[in-house]
Formats: sequence, C-alpha cells, structure tokens
Amino acid sequence: MSDMPPARDNGPAPLPRCARVALAAVGPPAPDPASRSVWADVIPLSDDRVGLVVADTTSHGVPVTQLRRLVAEVLDEERSPARALGALDQCVFQQPDPPMDGVAQCAVLDGAAGTLLWSGAGAPVPLVVGPAGTRLLAGANGPSPGRAGGRYQEGEATVEAGATVVMGTVDDGLTASAARHHDLAPDALAAALLADPGAAVPSVLLLARLIPAPLADRLPADPRQLPALRRRLSTWSAQAALSDDTTADLQLLLSEAATNSVEHAYRDGPAGEFLYSVRRRGDGAVQVAVQDFGRWRPPPADPGYRGRGLAVIHTLGDDVTLEVGESGTRVAFTVPDDPPPLAQRRPVPNAAQWWATGSGNVP
Repeated sequence: MSDMPPARDNGPAPLPRCARVALAAVGPPAPDPASRSVWADVIPLSDDRVGLVVADTTSHGVPVTQLRRLVAEVLDEERSPARALGALDQCVFQQPDPPMDGVAQCAVLDGAAGTLLWSGAGAPVPLVVGPAGTRLLAGANGPSPGRAGGRYQEGEATVEAGATVVMGTVDDGLTASAARHHDLAPDALAAALLADPGAAVPSVLLLARLIPAPLADRLPADPRQLPALRRRLSTWSAQAALSDDTTADLQLLLSEAATNSVEHAYRDGPAGEFLYSVRRRGDGAVQVAVQDFGRWRPPPADPGYRGRGLAVIHTLGDDVTLEVGESGTRVAFTVPDDPPPLAQRRPVPNAAQWWATGSGNVP
C-alpha cells in the first residue's frame, strides 16, 4: 500500500510529488462552516500515477475524515475509481437521513500511459484542457452517493502530454477561462482562474497536468543538429509546465553541454555522435545528461570568450558531475525548479578548467 497523507477536515492534504504529473489545488478555508462537507484528496499510487478525489457529501453520522480515508484506501488498494465511489456510496447509504444531492468525482491519472480512469457520482464531470482542445468527459457519471446501490460505471480517456485535468464543479465560464489559459502550469492556471471574474471557481478544485516522457535522443555531433534540439526542448519544456526561468536555464545549459560534445569530442578524428537526456523530477527540477564517445582536447591557458560552457553549467546548475574516460565524456547536472535570480548566483573560480581534470565530481 502507498503511504497516504493523513486526511484533514476538508482541504487537500499536502500534494504529493510525481515525476509525470504536476499538481495544484484550490481548497476552502477550513473555518468556513458551509464548506465542511466539501473535500478533495490526491493519493500517490506510484511514481507516475495518482488518484484524484473531489466530493461534497454531507453525512450526519460519519465524519468527513472517515469518508476521505475510506475512499483513499479503496483507491490505493484497487486502483478503481468506480469501486472507490461504490464504497463511498454504501457508507453514505447506511447513515440515517442520507443526503440526496451529494456529488463526487474520482479518477486515476497515469502519467506514463497517458490515461485517465474516472467515475462520477452526481452532476460534475472532469474537464480536460490542453493543446488539442477542451472537452468535458462523459459516459461514466452515476447517481449521487447513497443512491447508487454501490455500483458505478468507469470511463477511460486519453490525456496528451501538456493537457490538464480539472476536477470540481465546472461551469461554462470556468471552462472558457481554462481553455484560454491551458498553456499555464497547474498552479499558474489556478491563479488565473481565481483572478478571472467570468469563471465561477468552486470551493474545491484539483488540477493535474500530464508531464511528457523524458526527452532523449542520439544525434550526430554536427552543429547543424543543435537548432532542432533547441526546438524540441522548447516544446518539451512547455508541456512539462516548467517556469520561464527554469526553461531559460535549461535551454542555455543543454545547449552548452551539447555544443561541448560537438566542438571538442571529435576534433582529431571523424565526426561521431552524442546522447542527451532530459527528465523532470517529481519536485519540478530537471535532470540532464550529455554523453559523447570521443576525446576532448586539453584546455588552453586562456579560453577567451568561448570555452566557458562548463563554468556556466556549474554556476546555473546543481549536482554537476563530469566523467571522463577512454570511451568518452559524460556531463550531468540538475536545473532547479525555482532558480534564484542571476545576480545571486556565484561563479566558481577556475571553472573553465574542470573539463580537463578527469573523472569524478566537479569540485
């Protein structure tokens, strides 16, 4: 069973980190009596998969914390939104004077497969917004909790990289606003919806964006390959919901690392190839590696204006490593999710000489 955060009164628990799903939530103020029956949860199911729950289920006999834990446990064990809602339905039905107008949405978003399993109880259905357009899902919505006899249908939808699933009560105004801002990361999209007077944002809203698969390729060590690499990285960064600062640093550092392989690895022989990989971590940082199969020349005493690529990488990146061997050179680093302003970053003395120091961690 996955480790689940403890259920609170009604607002979303701290959001888990997932490499293939970026998350944001809008929750009601905890002291608001009118919102005590409204709750939301995100349940981590694996590194690439999360369960999503939004519900308004007033129950006179069962605390909301107990309902939340019931749904989370069934979803964690069975990976079935329909069965999770069935368990909620039975629990509500067994209470005295069960509500007749409750609503709930439950889903499993698989970032690796690009699929959304979902089931609904009551009127709201999930909204999907992204580069391919906007759609309200249909075909798996059943009666309100307490009225379904424990049986709900389950639907499956394909979710493309860069699309965001919005769960909560969605009206036409919110749908139109989400469509206009679909390119924003989930936290920025939530802020844009809250700031839009034409969007009626409900008291609880979950937003989950599908992150693209790691970007990786093997290319000829030819400078003519670099513009296409930058374009691919730009598209990937937008789909991965990276901030503008992270995207700018990633573009610069991968370009510097790839240029080093192109210009230095095969200087004394026939042109070869290089590998690169780019992967977003669950915390939003981006891991990058560039590998060539040649031999770099010794550095000049004064590299001049050029030849300072690794100094730039170390100044802007984290966890920089350089491995030099008979089979080639590998540079790896991490681009932080929220990089500090450039003026606050300190260059490392003599950093331009690292690439001739041999294997191991960059000092």
